[in-house]
Amino acid sequence: MKLVAFTASALALLAAPALAVQPTNPGGFGQDRAAVIHGMQDGTSPYSTGAPGASEWGKIASERAGQNGAINNAYKIANGDVPAGVTPGTGNK
Repeated sequence: MKLVAFTASALALLAAPALAVQPTNPGGFGQDRAAVIHGMQDGTSPYSTGAPGASEWGKIASERAGQNGAINNAYKIANGDVPAGVTPGTGNK
């Protein structure tokens, strides 16, 4: 009976999915993005032009046109916001 219980436990462990590697800075990209948004509203962001937030986002969007995903991924890689071994945009998810 002990052998059956041990075998069942071992099989359950093998069948369980492997835990994903976590980023070195989990949630960092979202936190940084939120800080920029708040900074645009109060004028403390280096991206702030003094215009209302939506106007500033519109200016940034036109500057990043077609490259937004690549820019975001490069930022996440440089700041430890993706799990080790993951390289966005290469199919290595």
